[in-house]
Amino acid sequence: MSVRRQYGFSLIEIMIAVAILAIISAIAIPLYEGYITEARYGTAQKDIAQIDLVLNDLALDNDLGALEPTGYAGTTIGVFTDASGQIVLGAPIGCLPKATSAPFQYCDPWNQMYEYTRADVGRRDYTVCTPGDPSKSPAEPFCATRTF
Repeated sequence: MSVRRQYGFSLIEIMIAVAILAIISAIAIPLYEGYITEARYGTAQKDIAQIDLVLNDLALDNDLGALEPTGYAGTTIGVFTDASGQIVLGAPIGCLPKATSAPFQYCDPWNQMYEYTRADVGRRDYTVCTPGDPSKSPAEPFCATRTF
């Protein structure tokens, strides 16, 4: 009597392996998306802190008006960098890739513009914001406000 040898996997073994992979991916994908969201908020916080640092130095020197475009009347404007890497303010032009020539607009991790607002042109108080994650309803803006 000869013994027959089996080669490969049975259908049940393959189905069990696929089920285990599905369970692991069902747990891992939401966790991964949560890490991406946290990283985006961290990047937005870092960018706003960097913009705030430069604007705060200018506000302390009473020089915010030199940075704002002519005719600025308390409306929201975009934050840019020029060819030398200096922060400038101006009308929103949309988010451009970093590889394009300067000036380019600072864009938040959700590819939206960072917004600068100074409610009273006679004062040095200002706010720098990102509209936040557009997939959330309502979106949660993330802001830094400086009051003097």
